[in-house]
Amino acid sequence: MSQPDTQPDPAPRSVNPWTIWIPIIIIMLGGVVFYNYLWQQSMKRDKDRPPYLGRLENDLELTERSGKSVHLAELRGKVIIAGYVYTRCPRGCALVVSKMKKLYEEFGADPAIQFISFTVDPEDTPQTLAEFAGRFGITQDNWWFVNGPKEQVRGYLTFQFKFAGVKEIPEAERFNPDDKYIHDMKVALVDHKGNVRGHYDIANMDPEYEGFWKEKIRQDLKWVLAEQKSGK
Repeated sequence: MSQPDTQPDPAPRSVNPWTIWIPIIIIMLGGVVFYNYLWQQSMKRDKDRPPYLGRLENDLELTERSGKSVHLAELRGKVIIAGYVYTRCPRGCALVVSKMKKLYEEFGADPAIQFISFTVDPEDTPQTLAEFAGRFGITQDNWWFVNGPKEQVRGYLTFQFKFAGVKEIPEAERFNPDDKYIHDMKVALVDHKGNVRGHYDIANMDPEYEGFWKEKIRQDLKWVLAEQKSGK
């Protein structure tokens, strides 16, 4: 009876370690590249994000051009565009309001936005404020023209809106009897949480700077509106 052939089992084939490590290395490199991409995108978003310059912590009661008493607390949850004005200003108030109006024509239909013009002149009455706004065709309720107790209003705009302080011009240095105040000509942007996010020199007389601020305030306004709508 013949014996079955008995041959030794073949030696197991050795596995090249690179067949394991190459896919792992590719996956790790892909992860690094993807993380780097996310980091760069985050840095770009952070670069474009408007800064935090201050915060509206307290309420302020004011008298609107309609004669009604209004409170800044009523605007919680809204984005605010605010600036100084006084109705007899011989310097640049009319230019600031006209620039604000162009911004209003672009964004003012959004119920999430409120415009405010604070007068620096305690002698401005609701009637003079209404007449001043009327010269620009501004009749909408979401643009307030307001006055209030002199020290309260100036203190609030200096310490919470972060505007430069108002200076009273000595009589000997005035252009005319109405040339009473030097005040900040910039416009402030406040987000829906009450954070001051920027100041913009939209009435700058240099065309290059004026163009820069015109674009900058629109860019930042769109940003804070997007934050508001996203609930951030």
